[in-house]
Amino acid sequence: MLRRAARFTKPRVRQASPRVVATIPVGGPIDSLAVNSATDRIYFAQTDKGAVGAIDGATNRIAAAIRVGRMPSYLAINPRTNRIYVSNFFDGTISVINGATNRVVRTVKVAERAYDIAVNSRTNLIYTTAFLNGYVAVVNGTTNRVQTRIPTGGSPSAVAVNELTNRIYVTDTGTDSVHIIDGRTQAVLKAVKVGRNPVIPPLVNERTNRVYIPNNLSRFLSVLDGSDNTVSSVRLGRLQSEAVLNAATNRIYVTSAQVSSPGRLFVVSGATRRVLRSMTVPSSTSSLVNPNTNHLFVSPYVESGAAPLSVYNGRTLRRIAALRVGKQAGTLALNPRTNRVYAGGGDRIAVIQD
Repeated sequence: MLRRAARFTKPRVRQASPRVVATIPVGGPIDSLAVNSATDRIYFAQTDKGAVGAIDGATNRIAAAIRVGRMPSYLAINPRTNRIYVSNFFDGTISVINGATNRVVRTVKVAERAYDIAVNSRTNLIYTTAFLNGYVAVVNGTTNRVQTRIPTGGSPSAVAVNELTNRIYVTDTGTDSVHIIDGRTQAVLKAVKVGRNPVIPPLVNERTNRVYIPNNLSRFLSVLDGSDNTVSSVRLGRLQSEAVLNAATNRIYVTSAQVSSPGRLFVVSGATRRVLRSMTVPSSTSSLVNPNTNHLFVSPYVESGAAPLSVYNGRTLRRIAALRVGKQAGTLALNPRTNRVYAGGGDRIAVIQD
């Protein structure tokens, strides 16, 4: 008689909670963070020092301190060429850093003041907003020279790129609009009205061809359909301070910061453009979502360091971890290949294994 084989049930493996695995002293405040996941290097700008630091993600040690221009504000990376681009606000320049040598290979004059910056890695073009000059400067990543300047008028502020459609989206705080640029011709196709003061960087979901524009002084989130350039809105009832996107779940997390009272975080469905749920957050925060784990990180800006960085389930908003990461750890960046989150803002960067 044959014996029936026992049914095998695969044991459920509990996912480990996010935890701090290292703390890296950096000797001063951190203004922005960016990760090159292809090389496992983390870059941070320090405005007061006029420098960019490079961290080796394998050893969690500082690999280089690179002098750039005055008031380096924003970072952008082309992982295909291993170039790091830094906008230097006061100089109106972009520093081009070779990620292999950690050296500035060129400083490109782009405007009177250089503000936000974004890269299209497919075309190897870099876009920088010049809000005092009313144009967007386009730098060729091969020649490291300004290829063209796209006039927009107003005050171009934040910039985002959809690499799949080769469209560039530039918010304008002077006209409360978004300029849609054709990355092939480098011409403005259309300017569409959004809410008041769209100074917050827009979010591009390349899977759905939707662009989400937070409005700092309006109580609704603007949604731009990239297929026909029409705009709709999601009523939040609050002013906005930040937004992050999980393209894998098609969820948008919008934060409303209230200086005199606690803020509010809203979860918006990209499919229905409706608020699914919300929760109270500290008055001033920075947030990040890891699409691999669907974990939402919310880090408060606090002088005392008393408030922890909180990690939530991105679907239920149930808090799953509260991490002590030091003072003012409000700037966040993710390496999706290693599932490591970097939190900085004070004089150190916390490394979190998600």
